[in-house]
Amino acid sequence: MSLLPVLHIKEFSKSIKRDDFYANIFSTHLKKHHSSITKPHKHNFYLIVLFLKGKGVHEVDFNSYPIKRGALFLLKPGQTHHWEFSEEAEGFIFFHSKEFYNLLFPNKNIDEYPVFYSSYNSPYIQLEKDLILEFKERFNSIYQEYKQNNLMKYRKLGLLVDLLYIDATRAYKIDNTTEVGKVPSQVILFRKLEVLINEKFLVDKSPSSYAKALHVSTKHLNRVVFNTLNISTSDLIHQRVLLEAKRLLTHGEMSIQQIAFELGYNDPSYFTRLFKKKVGVTPSVFIDRYKENDKS
Repeated sequence: MSLLPVLHIKEFSKSIKRDDFYANIFSTHLKKHHSSITKPHKHNFYLIVLFLKGKGVHEVDFNSYPIKRGALFLLKPGQTHHWEFSEEAEGFIFFHSKEFYNLLFPNKNIDEYPVFYSSYNSPYIQLEKDLILEFKERFNSIYQEYKQNNLMKYRKLGLLVDLLYIDATRAYKIDNTTEVGKVPSQVILFRKLEVLINEKFLVDKSPSSYAKALHVSTKHLNRVVFNTLNISTSDLIHQRVLLEAKRLLTHGEMSIQQIAFELGYNDPSYFTRLFKKKVGVTPSVFIDRYKENDKS
């Protein structure tokens, strides 16, 4: 079965010797790869982009964010996204693998940065006017270093990227009393639950099963999820299932019946009812609307 395309760094530059880092001017990147990046797709890497001009919409996991001057996006591996531009865009973009960061910072965890805590944290930061120039210089330093073949190139790139993440964390709207690296226990448990759901949601949709795997009671797990998102554990599992359903529907290469089976539902009609109950429309109506929006 064909799932959503997963893009790898090597696909964006056949000439690079390493496949764990890539940087470019955004307009150049868009011209070279327009056909593959303007349709819904996933990455196996972290993607960071700063827009300095242009207008449009950036859709990440079916949430829409504005493309405009000062829009900063930080996406983690596995998120689905695509761009729609109504005005020519310019800025900077870079990617890196998790391994790239881990090798340079073995005692740190990139997911401790708030924007990467959880898939439910917004990937979008609208920079204040006085920060746009500062971030432009940060991105340009990364791009210029990437183009050169200087001694310790990738070590310096890693340091520049980490500095950018620190600056982005300061610009991110978070509780300033929570220090990076000192994550509350409920956040840690919620993050573990997210990881587990991503691994098992195709075959396991039982909240009690996840609670058992995390060595907590179902009641406690429900309380943590409710405190985080104001929904139940069961709703969280269904959200992950339905996100994957939307990804598969927009890719357009599987029937609704095939998608139902892929997601672990032996009864496609039950899947259709669940989708309509949670999304508000049937899968067929959803994909028709999505195709209409994609053409406009």
